Amino acid sequence: MDWTLIIIGIGILVLIGIIVLVLGAKDKGKDAATFTTPPAEEKKENITHKRFKQVLSGNDLQSDMKAEEEELLTKYTAGTGEGINEVEKLLEGDPNNVDLLDWLAFMYYSNNNVDKAIETYKRALAIKSDNENQHYYLANSYFKKSMTAEAKKEWNEVIRLKPNSKIAKNAQERIDYLASQGK
Repeated sequence: MDWTLIIIGIGILVLIGIIVLVLGAKDKGKDAATFTTPPAEEKKENITHKRFKQVLSGNDLQSDMKAEEEELLTKYTAGTGEGINEVEKLLEGDPNNVDLLDWLAFMYYSNNNVDKAIETYKRALAIKSDNENQHYYLANSYFKKSMTAEAKKEWNEVIRLKPNSKIAKNAQERIDYLASQGK
């Protein structure tokens, strides 16, 4: 390899390192006297910094948006109702997002809004019908509403989709329990 190319490559890496350090120091509030920026420019610069990090890491804007959605969802605390409105708003922009529908159904279920949970699981399954987890939790929702025939049908679907899985074993145990109760 030509020495000139090696020196240019090292120079580019050093330049990138300096840019990352300067932007990182600014973000952490270090040496504030050196890095004072008007608020409007600061927001623009934060967006630029975020995009710069995306380019360096090879990520795109879509994956960052997905990460933000996942962060919102992982902060959810069951039973508080917290986060439901935010997920509903996200779904307005992406109504066929099966992952968001799944989370919203879970949120409804854990907040004892079983009717909305059933409706939302059905919406998700209408888009992608082979999700055994959604069938399982739809069955649990039916069971909670004393709709045992519908629950058994969904648990049997779990067994059909993933016959040797732990979730299929759980579904079979629930079916067996209903049978032992004469239902």
